[in-house]
Amino acid sequence: MSLSAGANDAGGARAPGQGAYDAAVPTDRQSPAAPTYDLRELGQGLAIYERLDRLADRFLELADREVGPAFARVPAFLARTRAEAGRAGEYYRRTTRERYLVELLACVVMSRQFWPEFARRRDTVLILPDCLCRQGSACKRKRTRYGTRCTACDPECAIGRMTVAAARHGAAAYFSDLGHEKQFRALMRGRYPDLAVLGVACIWMLASGMRAAEQAGVPSQGVLLNYCGCEHWRDDPVVTDAVVERVEAILAAKAAASAPPA
Repeated sequence: MSLSAGANDAGGARAPGQGAYDAAVPTDRQSPAAPTYDLRELGQGLAIYERLDRLADRFLELADREVGPAFARVPAFLARTRAEAGRAGEYYRRTTRERYLVELLACVVMSRQFWPEFARRRDTVLILPDCLCRQGSACKRKRTRYGTRCTACDPECAIGRMTVAAARHGAAAYFSDLGHEKQFRALMRGRYPDLAVLGVACIWMLASGMRAAEQAGVPSQGVLLNYCGCEHWRDDPVVTDAVVERVEAILAAKAAASAPPA
């Protein structure tokens, strides 16, 4: 049976309330101008979705050419997670390769969208992941009112290097806490009322963290971990890595009130 076929097509009776619904649906000629997007500009009916499918196919083809090799291991990891038991709550472990590519693009696009307000805010705070710490349990981090802070106990540690870079540009740095929005609220209630955050995380966590910041009214920028290494992704966690120079470039551009770094 066609999805577009209804009772009236077959000469049957209308469902209860169907007549009132039909009367309330405006024709194209009666419809007001759409405030944002209008999918009717793409075609009629199912043609809209055919066009969206073509867009998805073309995006994935381009993404495969540009960044595909970086995601070659995802299908094998996904196959393992589908067979595992006891980790149902860690839904992000079952992310497909295609979804990774979309979330990667989302991180880039959100950074571009949020830059103007990020640059305007007075108080800048780095939010750093525990998996970047080189010292593990020997780390001499210090608990403060606003979160755990690096004490630069290891000059080669990426956390320490980013913390020092932040200080050079008048920014603070804290380890990430569970519950981003709660951490943002604590920072804004205290020393950082005009808050902007620069987060460092893996693709999935960065995308979700930037959305959480947006919901909390906090403009953000993001720097990606070069690879995943924590217990969420590995049975044998390893120290991760990120481009420290990217953090410095973002902070320098903000301090200079210039365009975001390319």
